[in-house]
Amino acid sequence: MHKRFVMPAVAMMLAVSGCSSISEEECRLGDWYQIGLADGQKGKKNYSAIYSEECAEYGVSVDLKSYQEGRREGLTTYCTYENGTLVGQSNASYDNVCPADLARDFLSGYTPYYNLAQAQSRFSAAESSVSSYQAKLEEDTLSSDDRKTFKAELKSAKSRMERAEFDVNRFEYELAVHKIDREIGQIHHQLTSDKLPQAQKAALNQRLASLNNQRKYYETLSTTENTIQNIKNIADLF
Repeated sequence: MHKRFVMPAVAMMLAVSGCSSISEEECRLGDWYQIGLADGQKGKKNYSAIYSEECAEYGVSVDLKSYQEGRREGLTTYCTYENGTLVGQSNASYDNVCPADLARDFLSGYTPYYNLAQAQSRFSAAESSVSSYQAKLEEDTLSSDDRKTFKAELKSAKSRMERAEFDVNRFEYELAVHKIDREIGQIHHQLTSDKLPQAQKAALNQRLASLNNQRKYYETLSTTENTIQNIKNIADLF
């Protein structure tokens, strides 16, 4: 029986490297189940064809079946809701590696966190550009042409920063609603139990009412934010 979380040196080297290249030593020593397991746990694409091509140069054949089995097992660790939230928070891209039966849970966690991380990244980049152009415009030696160019770039950067700030707020609201909806779903599931004590059922219903109020609050904030942004967009046309 394969040991799921035992990762030998070869697999560890591949996991840490983050790439598909494999050395002669790794080809000859490779435990293909463990290498596949490491790739799956890291959310890597299927590298069996690349490994086969590279190891063939050393006269070594890849145990494709073991690799595929290991990678599939590794993906069960990677393709979870909880890991999706972590990958999304880190602003890491997703390579569509999760099988259909696992992708839904992963993406449910990944998407709202990734959307927010992307917006925050855009805001930081725009904010940095604004600071940079403001600093340049304070230089006394600027030519009139450069000053004109930097003013235009500053205006553009401020516009990007405003749009990014709107996106950050929007995705923060969406994430808050996502968390609320997830908890609401869990409570509804708990309430289906016939063995639930009356006191606990009452507490859950009270929590449910509170969550629904919170949801309405965030929906109101989102609607208000959208209205303000639409007004700004119209004003920018003039």
